[in-house]
Amino acid sequence: MAFVLRGGRTWDGTGEEAREGDLAVDGRIAALDGGSGENIDISGCTVVPGLIEAHAHLCFNGATDWRQVYDADSPTTMALRMAGNGRAMLEAGITTVRDLGAPTAVSIDVRDAFANGLAAGPDLLVAGAPVTTTGGHCHFMGGEADGELEVRRAVRDRVKAGCDWIKIMATGGNMTRGTNTLAAQFTVPELRACIEEAHRLRKRVAAHCHGTAGIRVAVEAGVDMLEHCSFTGEGRIDFDPAIVDQIAAKGIAVSPTVSIGWRRWADDGLRKARADALKAMFAKDCKVIMSTDCGIPGVPHTALGAALDVLAEYTGISRAHALRLATSRAAELLDLPDRGVIAVGKRADLLVVEGDPLADLLSLERVRLVVKDGEVVFRR
Repeated sequence: MAFVLRGGRTWDGTGEEAREGDLAVDGRIAALDGGSGENIDISGCTVVPGLIEAHAHLCFNGATDWRQVYDADSPTTMALRMAGNGRAMLEAGITTVRDLGAPTAVSIDVRDAFANGLAAGPDLLVAGAPVTTTGGHCHFMGGEADGELEVRRAVRDRVKAGCDWIKIMATGGNMTRGTNTLAAQFTVPELRACIEEAHRLRKRVAAHCHGTAGIRVAVEAGVDMLEHCSFTGEGRIDFDPAIVDQIAAKGIAVSPTVSIGWRRWADDGLRKARADALKAMFAKDCKVIMSTDCGIPGVPHTALGAALDVLAEYTGISRAHALRLATSRAAELLDLPDRGVIAVGKRADLLVVEGDPLADLLSLERVRLVVKDGEVVFRR
């Protein structure tokens, strides 16, 4: 269906300001001024590229009872839960999602259901069950592997199944009892075995890492992307600027999982230290992508827009800079060249919001209309 969004403003995903003018869609972006087709009035609204969430868990419910719910789910129930969360994200204007942790077969089935139109949801990139140690973080997803040979086999299993990314747990995590968030779970040779095998099979590796020791090991091994990268120490942020220098020098991307949960931290000094670490990464021109870890307790699947407001507030970057991290920069770092910007010939993934997100990022929550791959999929 060809249509023209009339009367609003458009931010193209790259600049500092939006421009006045109509936007035509005919499968893809057809014209940036004028065009033919059904007229859709968006007066008082701004069009931005569809948002990209780089770290999600569709299998979790975002609540404190997540483990009881997770354990009670059959594969069918989990698939339905993931589909429902995906639809909610799509209706919030999040048109592309990277899911970094769910049972492999279920996550692939949900991804394919979205792609085939069996269910309404965003484009999904999946890592399946993260590679972890025996009893390690998220072992309940089914990804335990110890030693270089088992790690290589785990990578091969995921590629065989059809995963888009490989995720490995370089440290323990807060949601898995008995793991150590401060210590490295894998050795450098084990991580390198994962990376070598993934790259041989043309996949990239995202490493979950909280503790500074685990970040150091992941950077030395040469992973493609660091998830969280929170420099967690014992009751404090154990920031090491030398590691940031290495991250920048090696071109490793950072997915810091900033969420609305930051506002609820009781320890403002801890929050400031975490934000200062992220500021240091921006200052060194590290490749930062926006992500929230949505699905974990207190982090709704639909709160990416509000999380961008948190990011801008605590790091001091401009609203346009923050929004780029969830649009054009995210598309670049996830190797999705067809989206993330509004330009003639590009894929038409669009979010229309009431107001101007370059003046108020919370306007991203006032969704008027969502377009995915040229089709209007939600209209308020």
